Amino acid sequence: MGPPPSPPAPAAADPLARALAEALAGKRRALDDLLLRGSRLPGTRMNDDLAEAFAQACRSHGAKADALALAMARLSPDEAPGATAREFLPACGVLALGARAAADARVRPEHLAALHALADDLRFRVRDAVVASLARIGAEAGDALTQDVASWMDGYFHAAAVLRALAHESWLHALHDPSGPCARLDDAFRLARDAPRAAARWPGHKALVSALSEAPVTLAVRLGVPVFDVVAGWAATEDPPMREVVASFVHARKLAGRFASEAARVGAALLASKAPARNPDHDHGPSRDRSKARRRGQR
Repeated sequence: MGPPPSPPAPAAADPLARALAEALAGKRRALDDLLLRGSRLPGTRMNDDLAEAFAQACRSHGAKADALALAMARLSPDEAPGATAREFLPACGVLALGARAAADARVRPEHLAALHALADDLRFRVRDAVVASLARIGAEAGDALTQDVASWMDGYFHAAAVLRALAHESWLHALHDPSGPCARLDDAFRLARDAPRAAARWPGHKALVSALSEAPVTLAVRLGVPVFDVVAGWAATEDPPMREVVASFVHARKLAGRFASEAARVGAALLASKAPARNPDHDHGPSRDRSKARRRGQR
């Protein structure tokens, strides 16, 4: 027989635990160096396992780690530029805030406010971390969180974050009352519809339209008829991008089986609200161009 297995290494022997302990004592350099080395950035994907390990380590320290997590999450794009290894630091901070808010309802309002401030961050990995954190909190708070994020629905990136988090498996499975998610979905449609025409070029508006093209389908599979009612209510919109969103919902493969009749109902509402085709008998061709430039060009 071989030697008996070695006992688990004490926490002090774990490099992350040791570096975090030093950071909580006011010496953060070792922690930053460890996270930067393990970030896998710049690259296509950051080290999610390391980020999660950091978030859980902060959670285990409770309130002692909150100031550190907040400081890291609030690192500006100048201090932690996107597409560099330093972007990993604020992303880790955001995930730590989410882990703490999920575990301790007492800090939830403060941490949600911090996440709200970062939902429109210039760095997409930070924004993605906000979505993951919201979903984690939602897994614990369930339907109640849909009311807490009502104030998020006045910003494009913020509303998109809420929709993406609602459709995340962890929060989705904790939802039982459709009224909250449907209210937030209705808010998102209204925000997109009322956007100025110039907003179509804004990244935040594009993120919102993308979320509206995906989240309602997932929510409908989970919550059923109430979600179809919301989307059907927006089928009469005249806004072309919103009509495309509704059309993509109607034709989603996930709804083709169990919810085929409900999808057909929304499709019928969309068709009924379609503008009538222009009568070709009334089309007399282009109007006369009286511009001086055109006359000059014909000389």
